Amino acid sequence: MSPPDPAGDPSHEGAPAPGAPTVIGFAGHSGVGKTSLLVSLVEALGRRGHAVGALKHASHGFEADRPGKDSHRIYESGAAAVAIISREQIATFTRNDSRRSSEVCLSTALATLPRGIDVVLAEGFSWEPIPRVVLFPEDKEPDPEHLRHGEVVALVPVPPAAQGRPPVHPPERIEELIRIIEEHMAGSGARRGGEVGR
Repeated sequence: MSPPDPAGDPSHEGAPAPGAPTVIGFAGHSGVGKTSLLVSLVEALGRRGHAVGALKHASHGFEADRPGKDSHRIYESGAAAVAIISREQIATFTRNDSRRSSEVCLSTALATLPRGIDVVLAEGFSWEPIPRVVLFPEDKEPDPEHLRHGEVVALVPVPPAAQGRPPVHPPERIEELIRIIEEHMAGSGARRGGEVGR
């Protein structure tokens, strides 16, 4: 599925508005450990007292609810949105009926998150002009498409993983990325683009 064309799509809103949470993108092909890295970063940022949100672009679509459940039946009946609420969680399923672009722009995705988030880690959205961490296999070069649209704050070469296991990101890599993220949260993020934690 092709990303939206910012030049040809008037609905494309680009980077988040001032006062919104800091957004850091994570780009790289499947299998380089983006999700594993995000899990480690969310845990580490949470331990430092930051409220962390995450966005994951599902290029092939997804099904978040279970067919046959009451909420799924109500949504399938045509409801514009359905919320499921418990003591521990709130999940809202909202219909995306926009025909203006092939994908949801970042600002629309950010608007689905609750208030009070300090930083958002966005997996995918590589076409958006946001600071990003680019992951790539250590025996290859980064994909030029992942370098093109936003400031590259870190390049992360990833060694091959054991068969059937996700790549492992060492603690020193996590700490260095946390420092970079916190610098951007403080508004002092410097243009880097160098490799981290090889």
